[in-house]
Amino acid sequence: MTSKEVIEFAAKNPIFALATTDGGRPRVRMMMLYRADDNGLIFTTGRDKDVNKQLQASPAVEMCFYDAAQGRQVRIEGNVEMLNDLKLKKQIVKDFPFLKPWVESQGYDVMATYRLKSGKAVTWTMETNFEPKQYIQL
Repeated sequence: MTSKEVIEFAAKNPIFALATTDGGRPRVRMMMLYRADDNGLIFTTGRDKDVNKQLQASPAVEMCFYDAAQGRQVRIEGNVEMLNDLKLKKQIVKDFPFLKPWVESQGYDVMATYRLKSGKAVTWTMETNFEPKQYIQL
């Protein structure tokens, strides 16, 4: 896969597992990607959530995207950065209306929006299970 294909794969499979650390212990949860393009992979969470606290303490993450029909997973590792972009937050709420009541009751500051801009990806299928990993720079 190329870096462009990795980004397209993530965009087509927006539910992903996000791995963080907390006190040296791994933590994984399912997240929903907002957008994947040349500007990075963007997702949002709540400012008071444990995942936000973990990302503030250590921005190193791994994201795992999976397509069952293809039997393929793409893992992307790198560091995330918080985006304090009100215009972006408003667009996320517009595109994800289930967030609207939450933001209306608490304001946009309740959102913690992150981007993974650069990192490296690796793909996996049953057929390539025993082949050496080939990393794709994003």
